[in-house]
Amino acid sequence: MGAAVEIELFVETFGPLDGDPVLLISGADAHCTRWTPALIDPLVAAGHLVVRFDNRDSGLSTKMPADVGYTLDDMAADALSVLDDLGLGGAHVVGRSMGGMIGQVLALDHPGRVRSLTLLCSSPGLGDDRLPAAADWLVDRMADRLFDPPPATHDDRVAWVVELDGLFTGPLFPVDPATSMVVADAEVHRCWYPESGHGTAVAVSPSRLDRLGEIATRTLVVHGTADPVFTVEHALALAEGIPDSELWLVEGLGHEVPDACLADLLPRLLVHLARQPS
Repeated sequence: MGAAVEIELFVETFGPLDGDPVLLISGADAHCTRWTPALIDPLVAAGHLVVRFDNRDSGLSTKMPADVGYTLDDMAADALSVLDDLGLGGAHVVGRSMGGMIGQVLALDHPGRVRSLTLLCSSPGLGDDRLPAAADWLVDRMADRLFDPPPATHDDRVAWVVELDGLFTGPLFPVDPATSMVVADAEVHRCWYPESGHGTAVAVSPSRLDRLGEIATRTLVVHGTADPVFTVEHALALAEGIPDSELWLVEGLGHEVPDACLADLLPRLLVHLARQPS
């Protein structure tokens, strides 16, 4: 482990400063811009202050030296620092994939800061032998990508991102190549940083499967039945382990939260956010 690193996080807010806060936490290696206006604008219209930020080691936030390891606990502390800097005592936490894992850590260890919890295509523990691994075909292709020569040109990097998005997509919402290219092009222009340590942080952090019963925060679990990264058993484990949680399984959805699914997701999410604690 190296010396302590001062973390600077890129943060954006939308909506009224006195609105009911919603903190959006991105997945591994994902820019906060993956939280699109199609989700943010309706939340703002409902009176929420929406906060999105780049996790450390991604987007425009601080990149960590190779000799400085970190865990999901450290990333949860980053999320709390975002709330602190904005003067927010708590927020509704919406986490995607790794962001949902960070949300679980917040709900377990800092329950007073989490008004509600929404877990999108997430898991209680990567590498927990009680839960299925990723699809074999995906593991094989990700291994190939790891050992392929790194993309050196802008166009090759865009193609690399486009392919990754395609690997995660389920049959419900097929990839639109033109849209995927636009998103990937914007991200490569914004920041290209494949050296992120997010995967290691997830891998070295302990499973939360046996602690889920401690989560007292009202929780909505949303998961695709065609998710090749975290099979549906991960969602079932979350819903069964977290008391009084709500589970919505989306037939044919992959490891993704595309804008196309928001017509069905937003009404459920807005009801969940507005529900008063019991």
